[in-house]
Amino acid sequence: MADDTGKLKQGNFMQALDSIRQEAERLMARRDLPPEVKAGLDRIIGLTRSKFDLGGDIE
Repeated sequence: MADDTGKLKQGNFMQALDSIRQEAERLMARRDLPPEVKAGLDRIIGLTRSKFDLGGDIE
């Protein structure tokens, strides 16, 4: 997997969170993952769908 950490801009929390959720959803489609890995991905997906109050613009 290519390292794309340099693409994130400072203070871009919500885009990073969306990226994490999308990657977890993509991995959930794999059939070769153990149940405990799928359970972890399911928790990540659930947590990253939550709404966050970041206290306004922090940039």
